[in-house]
Amino acid sequence: MGKFYVTTPIYYASGKPHIGHAFATLYADVVARYKRIQKFNVLFVTGMDEHGSKIAEAAKAEGKSPLEFVDEIAPYYIDTWKSLGIEYDDFIRTTSEKHEKGVLEFIKKLYESGDIYSDFYEGLYCIGCENFITKKNLVNGLCPEHKKPPAKIKEKNYFFNLKKYLPVIKEKIQKDELKIIPETRKNEILNIVKSRIPNFSISREKVKWGIPFPYEKKQTIYVWVEALMNYVTVLDFPRGKKFKEFWPADIHIIGAEINKFHSIFWPALLLSIKAPLPKTIFVHGLFTINGQKMSKTLGNIIDPLDLIKKFGKDATRYLLLSQFSALAHGDIKESGFLTKYNDDLANGIGNLLERIFAMIINYRDGVIKEKVTVDKKITALIGKIEISYNQHMEGFRLFEALKDIFLLIKNLDKYINDKEPWVLAKEQNQELDIVLASLFLGVEKIIQWLDPFMPSKVKAVRDYILKMRKKEREHRLNLFPRI
Repeated sequence: MGKFYVTTPIYYASGKPHIGHAFATLYADVVARYKRIQKFNVLFVTGMDEHGSKIAEAAKAEGKSPLEFVDEIAPYYIDTWKSLGIEYDDFIRTTSEKHEKGVLEFIKKLYESGDIYSDFYEGLYCIGCENFITKKNLVNGLCPEHKKPPAKIKEKNYFFNLKKYLPVIKEKIQKDELKIIPETRKNEILNIVKSRIPNFSISREKVKWGIPFPYEKKQTIYVWVEALMNYVTVLDFPRGKKFKEFWPADIHIIGAEINKFHSIFWPALLLSIKAPLPKTIFVHGLFTINGQKMSKTLGNIIDPLDLIKKFGKDATRYLLLSQFSALAHGDIKESGFLTKYNDDLANGIGNLLERIFAMIINYRDGVIKEKVTVDKKITALIGKIEISYNQHMEGFRLFEALKDIFLLIKNLDKYINDKEPWVLAKEQNQELDIVLASLFLGVEKIIQWLDPFMPSKVKAVRDYILKMRKKEREHRLNLFPRI
């Protein structure tokens, strides 16, 4: 089927991962699994962004070197992703030799293109954002994000000639040659392009923790500029076999707060070195917890490992991806996790599968008769839902695809109640075989569609079916015990 390259943002190594990081990484994992099922040669990459003044300050506060600090953070990400069943193919760290080598090659190509020039910059700089901030965006003199006053700095920087590439970027976005999903985020970027966005700095003079700028050693490559380059450095840019095989990326999955960097700055850098642009940038909405932004101060940051301890790995995957459509911003009610687990998983899919398997075992000794005609209403229903499911998965709309699965679950529950198989069994009515075959077809589709979302539970169901057919039944399936 060809190659498919999917990436997450690389996460800033300032602390342990939380459910915001988990959401994007799970999203990419489900997309990667779906494509693998379709027989694509998939490369799925995630990682950590480990440079910049913010990291240097955090390390200093703990009496550590920046490298010691990030070396201690990295295992938390790796272990958390493993606990969530996330199967990435590579984990890029920006402190790695491979990344630095690729970044220097990229910068060399930018320099040779004539798109880099030096100038002085004077303005307000927020260390927390690792970015310059305009006075009009301050709230009572403070950065609205970090609630701290920015520093006023004047320093020599090297700049990238962004304006040169804005017309090309605009055209490619309008024609969907660079596809931005959803449409609202596409329009957001087009409006930014129209606003005469200025050239941007690619180096810093006073930041020491990072990759030295090769054309002036007193300069350091701007942290977010070299972070963007991870998407190609992980492929051994520019001459690596993986780069030649997998670039361009088929999809970058990112959060709305970094849309400008990925949809304007990154394409411009690639155009400058004459490299292909990514095919799709999927911008998921941001979410709050109980109506408030996640914050250490508020104490509402949720550790994915805490959810796993309570609900299990696959249930946590489902709970995080089924809260709201990723196409817009949303709010997570922490207290709602338990209700959703019991309603959707324990009483929903778990109960449905238990009922169907129990009837197949009790009425037909675990065997579905061959060559039984399936109810045409069920095949038509499944066919209709399957079209919708595949359209949503191909469009990276995972919340909507889960809705399709639970639409089938709801209809199979209704089918059981309407047909009353227990009555057909008592009456020895031959329609029972049609009903059981129809229900089993529904089960097969449910586990097929759920596979990218809850792979461990799907494997458990498939193993149970094999044992059921061999009459090796020792226990109930008990897929999602009620909590």
